[in-house]
Amino acid sequence: MNETAVAAERRGLALLELGRGREAEQQFRAALAATPDDPDLLAHLAHALLQQDRHQEAHDVSRAAVGAAPEHVMAYSILSASLAGLDRLAEARDAIRRALALAPHFAGLHVQEARVLLAQELPAEALVSIARARSLHPEDSDAAAVQAAALYDTKRFGEADAAVCEALRLDPENVVAHRVQGLLALRRGGGSPAVQAHRTALRLSPTDSGAREGLAFSLKSRNPLYGLLLRYSMWLQAQPRALRVGMVFLPLILIRLLRPFDDELWATALITLVLAYVVLSWSLEPLMNTVLLLSRDRHVLGRPERLATYAFLGFAGAAVVVLTVGLTGSFPFFPTLAPALGLWAMALGSAHTVKAGRVKVLTIGGGLAAALSSVAFVGTVAGVGGLGIAVMAVLLGGVAALWFTAFA
Repeated sequence: MNETAVAAERRGLALLELGRGREAEQQFRAALAATPDDPDLLAHLAHALLQQDRHQEAHDVSRAAVGAAPEHVMAYSILSASLAGLDRLAEARDAIRRALALAPHFAGLHVQEARVLLAQELPAEALVSIARARSLHPEDSDAAAVQAAALYDTKRFGEADAAVCEALRLDPENVVAHRVQGLLALRRGGGSPAVQAHRTALRLSPTDSGAREGLAFSLKSRNPLYGLLLRYSMWLQAQPRALRVGMVFLPLILIRLLRPFDDELWATALITLVLAYVVLSWSLEPLMNTVLLLSRDRHVLGRPERLATYAFLGFAGAAVVVLTVGLTGSFPFFPTLAPALGLWAMALGSAHTVKAGRVKVLTIGGGLAAALSSVAFVGTVAGVGGLGIAVMAVLLGGVAALWFTAFA
């Protein structure tokens, strides 16, 4: 490697330390022009690409580095990180284990393995990796922070709190530690402590989607009703699957049991409370997202949350219009169409909570419901008959969409 390439490499490494991945990339590419197959330069370039979240390019370059030097530990580590970024977690785990086979005494590799295991939802195995890392490097704040995350995922919240304190003692600017601190605060009811922890995490890492999402929950938790529902949701998530599924059906069961007594005041009051709980539990999330959209903290809502909120407002607004027109003009079917649109509003308002691969189903359903509702509304106002089928399709589709959202 000539002197120019060596100087470019040094500048690139200095820029990497400063987190300036794009400028570092330029330096490493300049150095590679002189020595195109240098595995160290390839690994550094892959690292610079990884800093820019260009995971596919980082994967390709780090694989080339491994090909040039099959025992290059750093190249395997970056290859694992790029695979994790591409959500190819099994391959990421295999790559980091190859690195560990070459350098078992490097604590950072054990921490990276724990991160992959956490992404695979294997927190107990992650704790084993973290124990190895901490035995090798007890003063590593990253190891303590990832340990806190794994303890949180195994519902050992007291130990997670202690690990967070340890991580922040070692490094007061550890992003993961602040995120876990925010999650623990949310479990205790949220409010200002949760907001502060997530604001700090987002300040330290402005592109951290987890910190952004946590801050959104924290801001919404300042509403007492939302905070109550959030605590209930977190409690429910910690329960066995059978109980979680049973709680979804509980309102329906209660209403069925109370129906024979609906002429009694107490039964009517209970049914009203159950229905109010169902509507509130489905509507409060998009309503609070609406409040956030109108505040100075609107940036904490990602694109999925914004789209879900817009869909909720659109269908809820349409339901109000249909109900108003129906009451003033005595149009048939409108008393049925209005609640049907309300069901779709609640389902689509929670679309951002649905797994990514299943959102498309809900989106297509919402589009069809909007089209059928428009036909039913315009046709009824114009005096066209036979539109009851369209209204019933919207109603039944809304019920199905709620159930789909609950389980997807």
